[in-house]
Amino acid sequence: MSPFSPNPGSYLSEDTIAALASAPGGAITILRISGPQAFSALRSLLGTSRGTAAQVAERVLFRAGLRDSKGLPLDEALAVRFQAPRSFTGEDIVELYLHGSTFIASRVMEVLADFGIRQALPGEFSFRAVRNGKLTLGQAQSVADLISATNDSAVRLALEKLSGSQNRLLKIIADDLRNVAVLAETAIDFSDQEDCSSSLMGLSLESLKKKVLPVLETLEKLQSSYARGLRIQEGVRAAFIGLPNAGKSSFFNALLGEDRSIVSELAGTTRDVVHEQMCLRGHRGTVTLRLEDTAGLRSSEHPVERMGIERTLRSARDADLIFLIVDGRACLTHGIDSVQDQWRAIGSPKEKTLGILSKIDRLSSAERDLARETCNSLEISTWIPVSSVTGEGVSIAIEKITLFCDRWFTHDTGEVILTRLDQERAVTLSIEHLRRAKTADHADLFAADIHQSLRALAPMIGDTLPDDILNEIFSTFCIGK
Repeated sequence: MSPFSPNPGSYLSEDTIAALASAPGGAITILRISGPQAFSALRSLLGTSRGTAAQVAERVLFRAGLRDSKGLPLDEALAVRFQAPRSFTGEDIVELYLHGSTFIASRVMEVLADFGIRQALPGEFSFRAVRNGKLTLGQAQSVADLISATNDSAVRLALEKLSGSQNRLLKIIADDLRNVAVLAETAIDFSDQEDCSSSLMGLSLESLKKKVLPVLETLEKLQSSYARGLRIQEGVRAAFIGLPNAGKSSFFNALLGEDRSIVSELAGTTRDVVHEQMCLRGHRGTVTLRLEDTAGLRSSEHPVERMGIERTLRSARDADLIFLIVDGRACLTHGIDSVQDQWRAIGSPKEKTLGILSKIDRLSSAERDLARETCNSLEISTWIPVSSVTGEGVSIAIEKITLFCDRWFTHDTGEVILTRLDQERAVTLSIEHLRRAKTADHADLFAADIHQSLRALAPMIGDTLPDDILNEIFSTFCIGK
């Protein structure tokens, strides 16, 4: 283990931490230091001759000749310091702007380790920002979402959450639940006092249940948004389905613009699912696809091919979008019966299928029309003639794909959409307690479920979380964020 390797489980420590805050390979490398010893580490890096520069001014960029503990030069860099609490983490922070050499960055990190500074854990800067009240947990997660965004919608959604859109909605929900809880507790406390009965008419169990309905409706809408949010953040799953040698891998490569899958005249070349991600630009912005090139569907006694076919069936079942690839020439020569059999094998999901009539460069105009007419028996509304050799029809296919995906990638400004499983689980648990509260036959049971519903949302509204849950959440972040 190197001297600046992270110490597992030390998120809650008060150590001064450091990490690269920029991707390797650029002209400039940003190195971030945060914690109580950040400024003294800067003074040590500057050496005795320039140590006073660390005290000059906050938020002012200055030239910094960095040296190791022996006084040997490390780099001619730029530096800026941010004094607590006016910083990203709420702690003293120093940012160094080094020349973009990985060797220089490694040497500076080694010298910092000599000064007692350890390398940050994944997401530890964001963790400290949450711990010190600079960000909510939701905002910290939106930083991670922004970094991993692969399309316009994901960027907009992350920026809106970072500005507080999700937190504002959850605060409203939490306040409404607290108000209902207070009313329920009041009804319980004074239910046995006759002189208060008239003033408590509005606090009957049935009236309290009615107050829960708008909150429940809002949470259910939020819960249902997760399906869209997952596709915005991770992409739409698109499976390439068809008979062996139908042109699946060729169309897969044509969309990607590179030879990712092996293409051969031999049927059954693809045995396993080949995964790739791509971004397409449509009329309303960009969409992300997770492409899955699959084994051809046919009866086979070969155990390896049969395993590939089973995976194909799973891909078809789980996909959001299916490309059914039909060889135009084979369609005219052998008919459509084999395709129909395999189409039925995957459940004939026509509502999520785009038909691709492949290898049209081998067909005359009349043959194309005849092949398309033959394919209409599959009752798929959209058929796109494509040649992966000449590129004909590929741009039309891309246009159809982006139109199909718009249902997930368009959202109103300010609309809150869940993008993370832990958020969806929190909302689901809150809903379960509210539904139970609706059926409660005693006010004390009703109040208990309201409190449980509110407690379920604690991770999302910034209330205290157990350390193990926080560690799990932030361990998925980038180091340096």
